[in-house]
Amino acid sequence: MKRRVLSLLAALVLMLGLIPAASAAQPDLVITMRYNSPWCVIGDTVTQIDETSSAVVLMAENGRTMLPIRRMIEAFGGTVEWVQETNGVRCSLNGTSVELELDSTTALVNGEEVTMDVPMRAKNNRTFVPVRFVSENLGLTVEWEGKNQIVVVANGEVDKNNLTSLPQVQKLVEKTTPKEDPVTLTSKSYTLASGTVNANVITVNMKDLRVSVKSVLAGGKLNSPQSFQSIAASSGAVAVINANFFESEKTIKDPIGHLMVNGQFMYASSGLSSLGITDTNEMRYGRPPVFVRIETVDGGAYRWWDAYEVNMLKQFSGQAVLYTPARGTSFQVTYPGSALTVVNNVTTSFQMVSAGQTVAIPANGYVLYSSDTVTNYDFFNQFEAGRTVALRPYLQRDDEEGFDLTGVQTMVSGSPRLVKDGVKFTGLDNGFKEARFTTAVTPRTAVGTTKDGKLLLINVKAASIEQMRDLMLALGCVDAINLDGGGSTAMYYKGQTLATPGRNLTSTLQVFVSE
Repeated sequence: MKRRVLSLLAALVLMLGLIPAASAAQPDLVITMRYNSPWCVIGDTVTQIDETSSAVVLMAENGRTMLPIRRMIEAFGGTVEWVQETNGVRCSLNGTSVELELDSTTALVNGEEVTMDVPMRAKNNRTFVPVRFVSENLGLTVEWEGKNQIVVVANGEVDKNNLTSLPQVQKLVEKTTPKEDPVTLTSKSYTLASGTVNANVITVNMKDLRVSVKSVLAGGKLNSPQSFQSIAASSGAVAVINANFFESEKTIKDPIGHLMVNGQFMYASSGLSSLGITDTNEMRYGRPPVFVRIETVDGGAYRWWDAYEVNMLKQFSGQAVLYTPARGTSFQVTYPGSALTVVNNVTTSFQMVSAGQTVAIPANGYVLYSSDTVTNYDFFNQFEAGRTVALRPYLQRDDEEGFDLTGVQTMVSGSPRLVKDGVKFTGLDNGFKEARFTTAVTPRTAVGTTKDGKLLLINVKAASIEQMRDLMLALGCVDAINLDGGGSTAMYYKGQTLATPGRNLTSTLQVFVSE
């Protein structure tokens, strides 16, 4: 009998061992904060502890972590309110409340007095409370990841022996650990087959998520040139160079080629080599033949009208130009045709126009000018007022290098192409065959891309185009374009003006690094 009882007990013990123990509640939300950093991670989001100020960081008093707690408590679904009677703060979460007074070590937890190690403090117009005391009394879990000095707060259990594996810890470490500077400057002499060249080379790591490169139109409008000093000083950029060639000797100083700013064409005239940069920092080179289509998007019968250029003043037979507010408030008609006006993405008017007539450009819209020959084409769609339309830039034909407009936010143009697919390119563009664009030794600016995806911004005090080709190859470029030079040559880097142009500029290429 005794043996049978012992056997039954052994079997019972074995069965109990096979039943899984109740697991600790997994957190729905984890928040991480790091000492001396304004950054935190709330769930999957990297953000500031205080969205309005980067000066707010975790502080310590007598070994206790102090924090403005509102954002954290509200993230967990709680509330924080000011208690006027006591000049204090009441934090509430899941039916529990913790009330604190400034400079007092006595707190009320659900109305019961509890003594704290350190009191609530006021600093820089913020109220700092002891994180662990408030969080744990509200039912939250608080852990300390000592290697990186990170506080972990969760609404469930976390493995305190493996905190560094938490995605929120890893994200915060990635965000707050100093990285290599993604934008660097090298100034040196290069010995080339075509001669020796002294160059300033700004290298931009386009794979660094902190980096963005933008083209900028001076003054935000065409024909509004500004001094390079004022452009650089007001930009907030770490690096700035001059961009497109422009009609520097003419009254109207329009850029030459394509200039796209924040995904919008400020000016478009096909034919030159262009550099396009996408919203993911991909760099594309080619000669994109850009058209812009106005097309209906309201579900009615499909209608479309094409522009062959953007904001070009020259008008002629067979021409169609889109005029936007970047051109100004109006444009002058120099060749008879028609004008289709769009306001707030709705077609509002269509009129035939004559040479000498002034056409207004709406501040919240645009105008399509079409010459009389284009207006009379069989494919030219009849105007309909009140149609909802959208602008869609596209390539009139495939670019030979496969240039794709998808995602492109920045575009500048130059001439000549210096390097193409890793090989020196010796072709010249119409209008750029004079000695000043070829054999003359003069100040120059160029852009190029290396095999490992870095963007190079180049400035030289004196070089021929052949020397620029050799230089870009020596620097490892697989693609490169010569930009405006001579009296327009300009370069700025982290507070230093390395090249000062002799004239005001209309467009620049600017490099930014976010925190």
